[in-house]
Amino acid sequence: MSDDLVARFGKASVFMDVDAIQPGLDFRVQIWQNVGACSVLLALIGPSWLECESTLGSRRIDSTSDYVRLEISAALQRGIPVVPVLVRGARMPKADTLPDELRDLAYRHSVELSHARWKSDVQLLMDALASHVQGNQNRVAIHDPVPHATGLAVDEPAIQRVSHELACFIGPIADVVVKRAARRCSTLPELCTLVSEEIEAGPDRARFLATCRR
Repeated sequence: MSDDLVARFGKASVFMDVDAIQPGLDFRVQIWQNVGACSVLLALIGPSWLECESTLGSRRIDSTSDYVRLEISAALQRGIPVVPVLVRGARMPKADTLPDELRDLAYRHSVELSHARWKSDVQLLMDALASHVQGNQNRVAIHDPVPHATGLAVDEPAIQRVSHELACFIGPIADVVVKRAARRCSTLPELCTLVSEEIEAGPDRARFLATCRR
């Protein structure tokens, strides 16, 4: 989806969370400044968005240093429109399941990107954003719910192949899922195992892994 936004509005008009933050800078300050310069924030929400855990086993969203929480909170505090974008059948979180500073998110009108209508859904979203994003003066921010490093450890052809295989099970969002995961993996089998968690059915997951690791 970020590629579609860049193609429509231009690279300078799209801020993709930590992808745009230089190493060595305080990400809290950078998030506050970058989100503050945007006219709208898209919050991508998948089925496990709320339950995503930290290395300590607690919900990441409950940590005051979680950058997804920081991004959405910064936008809400500044009165910037926040658009929840639901993917892979996700549902909106209820207010009482969110940290206090994020509870207003539960009342924001959401949009859904479905597998069957992916292209048309993305087009409708971009059309709706057009009034917010006009030239380089205004930007759209997209939060990425998965932390990642600065470089890809798995080569690009392998990433494309894994994305193609995964798309058979979860649809076009596979491209985003695999690229994020690749930043955290050092080997192809590790990448295949990580992204296979996005496939709900056990037999389908086993089929994907058998094909992916060839």
